[in-house]
Amino acid sequence: MRYSYITDTKEAVASLQDFQKDSYLFLDTEVSIKDFSTPDYTKDFVRLIQIGNKNTIYVYDLLTIGKEFIPHLKQTIENRGIIGHNLKFDIKYLLSQFNIFPTVVFDTMIASQLLSLGDKEKHSLQAVVYRFTQTEVDKRLQSSDWGAETLSPEQIKYSATDVEVLRQIFPILKERLNSIKTANKSSGKVAEVFGVYNPVVAVEMAFVPYLAVIELTGMPVDQQKLEENLLQVATEYQRLYIQFYQKHGVDPFSPQKVANWLTKKLNLTLPKTVKGQPSSQDKALRQYKHIPEVGELLKIRSTKKVLDKLNEIKQHTKEGRVYTSFRQIAAPTGRMASSQPNLQNIPPKLRPLFKAPDGRKLIIADYSQIELRIAAEYVKDETMIKAFTEGKDLHRFTASLVLGKDYGEITKEERQMAKAINFGLIYGISPKSLMEYAKNTYGVDITLKEAEEFHRRFFQIYEGFHRWHTQVKEKLRKNKRIYVYSLLGRRMAVSRFTEAVNFPIQGSGSDLLKMAVVLFNKNKGSLDGKIVNLIHDEIVVDVSASHTEETVEILSTSMKQAGDIILKKVPVEFEISVANHWGEK
Repeated sequence: MRYSYITDTKEAVASLQDFQKDSYLFLDTEVSIKDFSTPDYTKDFVRLIQIGNKNTIYVYDLLTIGKEFIPHLKQTIENRGIIGHNLKFDIKYLLSQFNIFPTVVFDTMIASQLLSLGDKEKHSLQAVVYRFTQTEVDKRLQSSDWGAETLSPEQIKYSATDVEVLRQIFPILKERLNSIKTANKSSGKVAEVFGVYNPVVAVEMAFVPYLAVIELTGMPVDQQKLEENLLQVATEYQRLYIQFYQKHGVDPFSPQKVANWLTKKLNLTLPKTVKGQPSSQDKALRQYKHIPEVGELLKIRSTKKVLDKLNEIKQHTKEGRVYTSFRQIAAPTGRMASSQPNLQNIPPKLRPLFKAPDGRKLIIADYSQIELRIAAEYVKDETMIKAFTEGKDLHRFTASLVLGKDYGEITKEERQMAKAINFGLIYGISPKSLMEYAKNTYGVDITLKEAEEFHRRFFQIYEGFHRWHTQVKEKLRKNKRIYVYSLLGRRMAVSRFTEAVNFPIQGSGSDLLKMAVVLFNKNKGSLDGKIVNLIHDEIVVDVSASHTEETVEILSTSMKQAGDIILKKVPVEFEISVANHWGEK
């Protein structure tokens, strides 16, 4: 491995000439981080930036290299493709400290996740290198003192090795990704620069830099209202807890004591846990919520959840913004997950806390009935496709058909019931599960006999779904484990029927949302609007009030463009509203 450690500014600038002919470079950083649990992208010190091509590696020490090097570095990085591992981390430091923003990237961690097929594999650089090259990488120096006045030869070699292993695994990962057969071929910069032709890979890689920006931007929050809510809910929770304990002598958060109290004192029959014990979980208790004691218990628990969420939000709030962390691929379907805090599970009653600063607005956009639209397209069910093409509300449409009533006469309750039917049965749940799903998720009571009839009528009306489910069951019976694909070509391995009918739909939804984000960022150019949150089929944008109208138009165009790429027969629809706070529509 050839590498050079550079500490002089002139030498650093001159060395960049060696990269002039390269279309892509390998990159890594070493950062002096005070607290690894909460990196501070504005204050932690970027000590080393390591850049390499196929022939050489340069390790730049930013403690001694002057600031005049940064504009040259910016031009080199931004005008080429960048290959790295967990690049979101590096991009956040490059952007916040040096205003360097690479947009054409290949992330070897994302590549590894796309190849893992849902297996419980690790995706650290060390794990990926070993899996694909059987080479051990020593990562003990990762948390060494990168802020030291003088770095050891071992630290410098370690930093160069991180680039060397990228050179080894990139061609292997690229070849494996290109071997996945897809009906579509990608175009654009990722395909052009890196030679990757799977469209899902292109979307995921293009999404990496913009996810870094979302995390750096943060979600605006009204800190004063947050504090007021926190005090109010904490007081209410304390009152409810003390009152309940004094009255019943039971800790509402002790599963065993609560179960014993409910069964022996209140004589309730509770479902059993996997260990055969009575379950005291909220789900098991909702059927008894009309009983005062159970109502009190559920109230305490729901209040505690709100209190915990408020504390979680406060912990990660800084100067009027909440900063979360997203896992770009948190499931085989490509769905993301948010943590510290989780901004994807904010209760509706807390959404008004997220308020645009003065002079700004929030744009809230979400795709309408997108899972059902994707399902109709995927299965090629002509009845459902026709309903969407004619602009019908599918829940009302399904209710009218299974109940034998006129479309215009369907009540709000009947439409709610049809929601459970649509979302439950496209994913293959049984009549008994449909009965439970309707009650627990939508608050609709149906008998087992009714559920059986709805099940029969649904698959009679939507024959495409019946054929699809039958084919999937037969494939699984023969092969035990099969590949399924999203509409764009995301490959997922499944061994259970519920996964086989759920993953392609959910995966297509993930592809759609990420593509919309990429297109919005490309279409908006230098426009002020920035995405601040993503929730499966919803996009939240923070924008200056003066640019609201223009941003709404660009977001609409981007969401439609993404929809038209994924959906060919079913029209894509979405709702966009402009508000002062997130809870306002």
